[in-house]
Amino acid sequence: MERQRYLNLLEKYLAGKSTRKEEALLDEYYKRLEAMSDVSLSDEQEHALKASILEKIASRIDLPEEQPKQTLKRSYWTWYAAASILIMIAVGSFFIRRDKKTEIVSQVPNAAKQDIRPGSNKAVLTLSNGAQIVLSDPHAGVLAKEGATEIIKKENGELVYNLGDKATGQSTQPVYNTITVPRGGQYQLVLSDGSKVLLNAASSLTYPAEFNGRYRNVELKGEGYFEVAKNTSRPFIVKANDVEVRVLGTHFNISAYGDDADITTTLIEGSVSMNKGKQTKLLAPGQQGISAYTNSEISVQHANIEQVMGWVKGNFVFKDLNIKEVMKIASRWYDIEVEYRGNVQSKKFGGTTSRFSNITELLDYMKITGGVNYKIEGRRVILMN
Repeated sequence: MERQRYLNLLEKYLAGKSTRKEEALLDEYYKRLEAMSDVSLSDEQEHALKASILEKIASRIDLPEEQPKQTLKRSYWTWYAAASILIMIAVGSFFIRRDKKTEIVSQVPNAAKQDIRPGSNKAVLTLSNGAQIVLSDPHAGVLAKEGATEIIKKENGELVYNLGDKATGQSTQPVYNTITVPRGGQYQLVLSDGSKVLLNAASSLTYPAEFNGRYRNVELKGEGYFEVAKNTSRPFIVKANDVEVRVLGTHFNISAYGDDADITTTLIEGSVSMNKGKQTKLLAPGQQGISAYTNSEISVQHANIEQVMGWVKGNFVFKDLNIKEVMKIASRWYDIEVEYRGNVQSKKFGGTTSRFSNITELLDYMKITGGVNYKIEGRRVILMN
């Protein structure tokens, strides 16, 4: 639907029948696709290309409709934009490179001119003695010790549990730590067994400083992506509310927010069992198990991996979600309140934007593709028809 809309808009533009507003929308759509394309350019080449394109757009928009010189500039822009848009639409290039954190500046007018920055790496670590360490502080190095385990913060912000030589794994009394990520944050850590966890906004994980005994048990609230180190003799168990996910070594995502209706486990690779009460379901890669908070059933369905894994890769990926669901996800990351006016909540939205852009990147995209208007008042976003 979205592609056809912009193909139609492009046809009007090429025929010289588009309005100034439609041309601005086409400009915005082109810049979005150009920014999201997966073309391998050096930073210098990419900067030069963007500067050239934006200069030509600006020169065309600033000229009066009657000015003769517009024809030449329009011809050059028409050839370049038409070729670029048609090629990128044809190959479906809505992929944002994982390592691309550059903010995409929207050209859609917004009277409020307010914006909200994206979330960042921040969390609070609570040690077994109750002491708390703010992980957003710039300090890197050894933060604390729990028994023989050193807790190290790397230069890139990652938290690593490093077992010392005296660690035996046979202790009968494990000590537990909790890492708590607030709204507007995310954080990555490496547990003492080498398992990696990325926590999303408004999430927490409780885990032993050193795993011992038959099982590797952790407890999740919110959302986390796990890459579990393989150990066939010691299963890794994630408890999320009254659901247990048991694995030997695999990659999977669990979403267990209290304000959602369900707990969802999505398997990326390997195998997991999802257990609730007397129910047990085995998941294959590409499947997800869904359990409602209100009953003991577990259903299994095909997963939209691109959407589930979007946040791990630094993107928002929405596939035909209603606006309320979209903004619930966005509100955790941007730490905002959302107000709805009119029947805007019933509208559907789909698309991909970077999580590392300001919130107007997402809101402008919703405005262009779905006709959802907005205004920003402090940390409150108001959506309206």
